[in-house]
Amino acid sequence: MDKMVLLLKAVAALAIIAMYFRWRHRLLTSEQALSGISQLATWMGNNKARVLRYTRVAEVLVGLFFVCFGYFIGKDHYRLIRQGVRTPGTIVGYKQESFPDRGNTRWDTAFMPIVKFQTRGRDVEFKDWMGTNAAVGWKTPVTVLYDPDNPSVAMIDRPVWNWIPWAPTFALGLFLILVGIKGLFVSPEAA
Repeated sequence: MDKMVLLLKAVAALAIIAMYFRWRHRLLTSEQALSGISQLATWMGNNKARVLRYTRVAEVLVGLFFVCFGYFIGKDHYRLIRQGVRTPGTIVGYKQESFPDRGNTRWDTAFMPIVKFQTRGRDVEFKDWMGTNAAVGWKTPVTVLYDPDNPSVAMIDRPVWNWIPWAPTFALGLFLILVGIKGLFVSPEAA
């Protein structure tokens, strides 16, 4: 996964550098920049159908990205919501973890709850996915949602937070796909 992110960053950086070298002679002064924007606006006005078609394709592609990303980050939670078993558990501790911000200049600290519950006569312990900014309440009772086939796959049952952030991401992607597909099949004059 880290190699894929690094590869995407490298490709994006190369694309930005290529665009700079291709267009640097066009954007030397603010008058040239305004002239270029004006020409682009004129071209877009004269080619409205083509521009709309390209934006619809972009909507579908961005929607596919959001659907895939939502599925990737939420598949385990969704499976637990649908097929999981609820049982009482207890927070037995917290594990402190540090997360870098985007520039790796500052680190945020979160305390991830360590939860213990029993199933089939054995104790199961797991680290929950959602932390807090301070270690609160040891020996706090919670409801655990776990996979009966693999009890180590579990989370604290939080009715709304079980769906966050993956479900809104998935729904946004689905919405963009539907709007984009509808726009591809409707003529610009009818819209």
